[in-house]
Amino acid sequence: MNGVRRYLVGGIAIIVSIVVFIVPFIFIVLTALKTRKDASLRGFTLPVEWHLWDNIMEVISTRNYMLVTAFINSTLLTVGSVVLLVVFGAMVGFVLQRRPSRWTSIISFFVLMGLIVPPAVVPTIWVLQGVGLFKTLHGMILIEVAYGLSFSILLFRAFVASIPRELDEAAIIDGAGPLRVFFLIILPLVGLRETPKPIPATISEPVLPNGDAEMKG
Repeated sequence: MNGVRRYLVGGIAIIVSIVVFIVPFIFIVLTALKTRKDASLRGFTLPVEWHLWDNIMEVISTRNYMLVTAFINSTLLTVGSVVLLVVFGAMVGFVLQRRPSRWTSIISFFVLMGLIVPPAVVPTIWVLQGVGLFKTLHGMILIEVAYGLSFSILLFRAFVASIPRELDEAAIIDGAGPLRVFFLIILPLVGLRETPKPIPATISEPVLPNGDAEMKG
């Protein structure tokens, strides 16, 4: 009886998933294949005339290829933000974990404040206008980095703490400087830790929806 009930519940869940996710997707595909007149009828039927390529080209070329421009800008914003967050977050996390000093507690306090205090939108716009970065791509990259740096630092610091210090000491004995220790030893190990998800992917998750929304806006 329990086995039958389990299969029944699984079958119902599959049917509901098909209705909720697959049917709307099929409707979108069918609408994209139709002419504008047939699509306005909103019928769940096969198109009389197939106009997929013409419809795609019309969407892409609308408003002087705005869709292509938004896609390129969103890609640049996401890649640039994630690269800077990974590099700077890993650097700060490495220094805080491996080089403790009297400034460590103060810096850690400001890092936590970056997570607790909500971002101030209006002062941020004023600052960007003052330095000439308002409505620019690199200005938006700096905003994403500033908003996500605290989370990145805490994440990298926790992972650096799990790397044995003997690796640093062995690299220093072999003649490696601080930058070589970081880029050749620490950073590759942090990126290859056996975790459910790599750190760069974890950091990029908050950036992706923000970058897409800001490019559309």
